[in-house]
Amino acid sequence: MKTITFNSNGHDDFIDFIKAYAIICVLFGHTFLWLGRVGYAVWAGMQVPLFLLVQTFHCYKKEKQSLKLGKIIRRVLLPFLFVEVLTFILALLFTDFTSNELVTKLLSGWGLGPGAYYPWIYLQAALLLPLFGLLLRSCNKTTALILFLLICEGFEVLFSVVDFPDRIYRLLCVRYIFLFYLGWLWVKDGICINWVTILLSILSLASILYFEYISANDEPWFYTTSWKYHRWPCYFFVANGFISLLHALWQWIRKREWIRRITKTLATASYEIFLLQMMLIFLIKKNGLPFGSFKIVQYITWVLLIWGLSISGGIIWNKIAIKNRH
Repeated sequence: MKTITFNSNGHDDFIDFIKAYAIICVLFGHTFLWLGRVGYAVWAGMQVPLFLLVQTFHCYKKEKQSLKLGKIIRRVLLPFLFVEVLTFILALLFTDFTSNELVTKLLSGWGLGPGAYYPWIYLQAALLLPLFGLLLRSCNKTTALILFLLICEGFEVLFSVVDFPDRIYRLLCVRYIFLFYLGWLWVKDGICINWVTILLSILSLASILYFEYISANDEPWFYTTSWKYHRWPCYFFVANGFISLLHALWQWIRKREWIRRITKTLATASYEIFLLQMMLIFLIKKNGLPFGSFKIVQYITWVLLIWGLSISGGIIWNKIAIKNRH
């Protein structure tokens, strides 16, 4: 048996690598046109679960969990609202959207741009994690597992029975609650690699493939949603099997100092990169670049613009934000 442990008392370079990998997957998922042909769901489609596992780990590694609402508003909500206001103004000035169209998109999606739901998910997780922490402190691992399975499956059945609107479901954190239990295990035990966890990871991987490529309607046991593989059976692979593979990759590449620097930079600026890609993808249309009928040139140029501006702009923004905090 092998155990992968995380640093609960200080900085952990592997956590940085997980965040850096996740933000690269965000950019890939929002700009690559042929996701269904590359097994995206297995290796790149779990960005939000990865970020929430890291969020959970950082919360539960503290002996006493508390909600720092002011810090969350300053670092998460206000930057998001700033980007949304800026996106709205720039869209009015430089795109063919009318003000009514923009208001409708803003209100219906609770934000403009791909991934605009994530800050709301993060805020809900920040509120729920300390509450679930109270539950976890009073339970052993088996009892906690049973309770979390009942809660998560209960929501699946409930949403199926009441025919819950998918447009509201995308904004809710409930589909990620099982990650709280798995992130708690990261703190408590690390990641144990043995025949049981390997078997569970294989079954979990099979569930991802099933929900993505085979499932049509599994109600009432599993709610029919466009978030096909973001549900509790799929997360054990993410939190154990896939993280183990990422850890093996990290052990191989971490010896190169330039990779460590890039990883830390991307991880530190991951939220700013996310916000900028959200705005840029909304504003810059793939078919709106001045290259005539050369569609492939337009597309490549668009991808390079989104990636280049999001990463460079996000890093600069993050450095300014850190400087202003001190």
